[in-house]
Amino acid sequence: MLIVVKIGGSVIRKGVDNLIKEIPTLVGTGHKVVLVHGGGYFVNELMEKMNLKPRFVTSPSGVTSRYTDLDTLRVYVMGMMFLNKDLVGRLQGVGVNAIGLSGVDAGLLRARRRESMIIIDERGRERVVDGGYTGKIESANKEFIMRLLNDGITPVVAPIAMDNRTGSPLNVDGDQALEVLSYSLLPDYAIILTDVDGVLISGKAVNKTSAGGAQELFKNPEVRGGMKRKVYTAAQLAGKGIYTIISNGVVSKPITSAVNGLGTHVIPPGNS
Repeated sequence: MLIVVKIGGSVIRKGVDNLIKEIPTLVGTGHKVVLVHGGGYFVNELMEKMNLKPRFVTSPSGVTSRYTDLDTLRVYVMGMMFLNKDLVGRLQGVGVNAIGLSGVDAGLLRARRRESMIIIDERGRERVVDGGYTGKIESANKEFIMRLLNDGITPVVAPIAMDNRTGSPLNVDGDQALEVLSYSLLPDYAIILTDVDGVLISGKAVNKTSAGGAQELFKNPEVRGGMKRKVYTAAQLAGKGIYTIISNGVVSKPITSAVNGLGTHVIPPGNS
């Protein structure tokens, strides 16, 4: 079984011990795991220590993202790669042969730099701004990842992509990285780990829905902030035939728990 897992920054902040302890069992029983991580909270902490103010923008669809100028990009790469190597070190410590990568390494994630973006300003009006150093991922190096997996190496991928034109690093969303890697690798499951038990509506997690159902959840006013992007990603993946789960990453055996029914399961057409 091949599983692509996104570890949200909220999971890293609360503690990844349960996840780290689970990986050796999965890998040891023949499963292949690709890990993608976030960590925006850590980037914010670093920026504040450097007297740089994080800036966020909201798209017309309601998705919030980091605005990345050059100074922010430098801190972003610094912070994400520290978290990346920390995760790899923890995995090595429990016997998992892991390797930490950014999307720049081996052209793993190739992206197009956004020349401009449409945002909603403080007055609620649409406005066009410079795209900064953010990118939209266009392709993934499947052959490289599969070579690592077939050699018994577990990839841990930071959400940094390579500019198709210049080779420079770009800030990309971790959920977008999971999405594009999943389109390329066609895993049995794509799992988005956060710090709650799935998509919460009226305080309860939605257990199962379809790609179309996830698109309706995206429009629900109770789905806000980072969860909005996760629901969008799950809807896109399920629509392309990939079974996607949004689940809790801080419980015991979070990946196994998700596969066994915890979380919000967004089920592709044709799956029961």
